[in-house]
Amino acid sequence: MTAVGHLSLTKRLAYTALIVPMSLLHSPALSILPALYAKHTAIGVATVGLVLTLTRLFDVVIDPVIGYVTDNTRTPWGRRKPWIVLGAILSTVAVYFWFRPAPDTDVWYFLFASLAVYLGWTLVEIPHAAWFSELTQDYDERSRIAGWRTAATYVGMLIFLMLPLLPIFPTTEMTPQVTAFASWLVMAAIPVTALIAVLFVPQERDAGPSRVSLRVAIGSMARNGPLQILTAVFGLAFLASGMCGALYFFYIDAYLHILDKLAYVGLATTVVGLATTFLWPAIIAKLGKHGALALTTFSTAATLGAMALIRPGPYAFEWLMTVFTLSSVLATGSMIALNTLMADAVDYDEWKTGTNKAGNFFAVSTIYQKVGMALGGGAAFITVGLFGFNPNGHNGPLALTGFFVTFLAVPAVLNLAASFIALRYPITRRRQLAIRRRLDQRHKAAPSQV
Repeated sequence: MTAVGHLSLTKRLAYTALIVPMSLLHSPALSILPALYAKHTAIGVATVGLVLTLTRLFDVVIDPVIGYVTDNTRTPWGRRKPWIVLGAILSTVAVYFWFRPAPDTDVWYFLFASLAVYLGWTLVEIPHAAWFSELTQDYDERSRIAGWRTAATYVGMLIFLMLPLLPIFPTTEMTPQVTAFASWLVMAAIPVTALIAVLFVPQERDAGPSRVSLRVAIGSMARNGPLQILTAVFGLAFLASGMCGALYFFYIDAYLHILDKLAYVGLATTVVGLATTFLWPAIIAKLGKHGALALTTFSTAATLGAMALIRPGPYAFEWLMTVFTLSSVLATGSMIALNTLMADAVDYDEWKTGTNKAGNFFAVSTIYQKVGMALGGGAAFITVGLFGFNPNGHNGPLALTGFFVTFLAVPAVLNLAASFIALRYPITRRRQLAIRRRLDQRHKAAPSQV
């Protein structure tokens, strides 16, 4: 099939439904859960950082392999759907163990549970994201569907953040009891939403087999100018996000001393982010995708500077809510722009090489996202540990200096660099439409079989 125009509401909902429980699985991955392992088990902060780094280096190996395999899979159900089902099964099982840190949990439990979850996560995420680029080739429709994907991400986050407020828990703090409860929701929802996607979303457009070796595929992507720019932005932005996300829990708890407000801050910012998901496609249509990305990364650096001005005290909660609300709006724009820019880079590569390697391309994006955030998170944990930061006790001037340089200063510089690089992205609306016309002419001249 060739999907060119708009998807119906039913198909959009069926496609994005799986993202909700996967987001519920992702939400605590790099900030809440590592902090819970550091706080409620005998695993040290630096060791937690090492595990985060090792698990994401594992992703560096498996992500391109999974992307390559999904591009070259041929079944009656398409290329993407069988792998999504496999990943859904593995994620459903692994989350039961991963979301349950206990006082006697050791580093090996944390490591192997993390590896299992990340493998299942990847098996769902890469084919599902690649599927996005093949459902429609319209420049603006891609932004709209990316908005729906981002909205579904926020819904999953919202559900997770609301859990500590349930009356079944004695406090509103994020605890291992909350994540254990969340695991049951994930285990119930992933199989159902995966089945809905498989049954009700059309198979991807078959652009013909990508019968090239993994080495050739990687070489082709290395010569793709738009992808090179995107990977630089991905790497810098997600490295910064990993550093901030890893230390955010400690910023709320050990510095501002408002851990009981964590759920409220998260809920408010998530609701705002969700509300703006359907505004950003219109903004992107005005600014261009790369212009919107440059604006959001530059402004994110400014919000990090604002966070450095917040001090513990009676107004810490109000100031944090204000800054994080703005940050949430910017993060929404970044997520939508990055997804749809990657889809355009896939089209460019197909025009140049004659093969569709969407799985490989979105594997690259997930590698940079997961590895960047994990390396950032791991480096943040290790660095603040070396400065003597104590998540459960008093911290002197040296420990706090190391904490804030790692938490805010370095991420701000990384976001500024990402902003300037984003402005160099060459595929504008006019160029993308020209590429699509040429690809459509090629497909009509040599129709493919599904």
